[in-house]
Amino acid sequence: MRRFLSALSLVFIVPLAACFDVDMSVNVVDDNTAEATMVMTASPEFYAMMTSSGEAFCEGEETALDDGSHTCTETFSGSIDEVLDNPDMGEGMTFERRDGGLVFISFDLGDLSDEVTPPAEAGGDDEDMRQMMRAAFVGHHIKLSISGAEIVETNGTLSDDGKTAQLVIPLEGLMDETSDLPAGFDVLLKPGT
Repeated sequence: MRRFLSALSLVFIVPLAACFDVDMSVNVVDDNTAEATMVMTASPEFYAMMTSSGEAFCEGEETALDDGSHTCTETFSGSIDEVLDNPDMGEGMTFERRDGGLVFISFDLGDLSDEVTPPAEAGGDDEDMRQMMRAAFVGHHIKLSISGAEIVETNGTLSDDGKTAQLVIPLEGLMDETSDLPAGFDVLLKPGT
């Protein structure tokens, strides 16, 4: 799970290159098992930047698409207890067991806007630079989905069947100081499918 969550951390560290989308899903299939899938779709430019040092783009399954973009799909299936016993594994994500067999999951989004905004020494205080980045982010997103047998409570959007909570974060919105991004994406659920 460490490798999977490191890939998620990459999402929050490298967004200055824009031109990528991330879809991450976590499914709590039973009282102690979570399955997670992350798919990052990188534009040709972002892919070239990520591989310019000779490093692999992805530790998971990489697929080249006809338009020159690439996808990286990483999956994990394992024990919730493993995450609870090793907090470093779930960096940026919290799992908690709650009364009645419920599980609480939270993605920390508090610093996401700061990670996307370039520092002053890189032009972060330059409105032209901010406008250029905003334009590059248009149409790109980070989508987080959490599923179980029943979503009891969430600050995201609930699916019609009540089994999935979702939060879609448009990247261009992260450049706005008025963004209404919550501090976290929180879900309380009953495990199962």
